Amino acid sequence: MKFDIITIFPQAFDSFLKTSLIARGIKKKLISIKTHDLRKWATDHHRTVDDRPYGGGPGMVLRVDIIDSAISKLQITNSKKIRKILLEPAGKPFTQKDAKRLAKYDKLILIAGHYEGVDERVRALVDEEISIGDYVLTGGELPAMVVIDAVSRNIKGFLGKQESLTDESFSISNYPLTIDNLLEYPHYTRPENYQGKRVPKVLLSGSHKIIRKWRLAQALKRTKKRRPDLVK
Repeated sequence: MKFDIITIFPQAFDSFLKTSLIARGIKKKLISIKTHDLRKWATDHHRTVDDRPYGGGPGMVLRVDIIDSAISKLQITNSKKIRKILLEPAGKPFTQKDAKRLAKYDKLILIAGHYEGVDERVRALVDEEISIGDYVLTGGELPAMVVIDAVSRNIKGFLGKQESLTDESFSISNYPLTIDNLLEYPHYTRPENYQGKRVPKVLLSGSHKIIRKWRLAQALKRTKKRRPDLVK
C-alpha cells in the first residue's frame, strides 16, 4: 500500500514515520509513505500556493490549480486502484468500515488542507472527502496520520497478531457471531488485586467459552452505555 500526502508542512510527519508499527511497516515494505510539499508545484518565485478568497473574508485559501498539478503528477501509476481523498471538516465521518475499505486500494493520495481551506473546485478533483471528527484543526496533517494508521492496521502482516483486528472496538468477530459496531470489552492484567479492585473471577476460570460469552456481554453493555447510537 502506498500513501502519498500532499501538504505544505511535510516536516509534521517526521516523528510519525519513525514510530512503532508505522516504522516497522515501512521497513517490512508493507506500506510506503511519502510526503510531498505542495510548494513544489508553485509557479512563482515565492512558491505561492494560496491566495485571498474572492468576496473577501479572513484567511487564505489553497489554490485549485496548484493542487490539481500535484494530484495529476502523483496519480501517474500502473495501478488502477487509487483513491484521492481530501481531509477536511465537512467530509464524511471516518469509521472503521472506511479503514477496512480503503485498505483494499493500492494507493491513497491524501490532500491535507490548511489555512482557511481549499478552493471549492478542489472537491471535483477527489474521490471522497473525510473528516475525523466534528471539530476544526489547523490543518489536515493530523487527520492524514489518523487515516494512515487506521488503514495500515488492516493490511495483512502489518500487525504482529492478525487476530487483533477481529477482536477490538468496532470489529468484534471472535465469537459465534460477528458484530462490527461494538466497543471493546474491558481488559485486565496483573496485579490480580489492586487496592481492593479485583480482576473478575470469570477471567480466571480458564473456560474460553465462558470468557467469550462474558466479553461479548460486556462489550454490549459498554456500547449501550457509552455509544447507544451504535446499537440502535
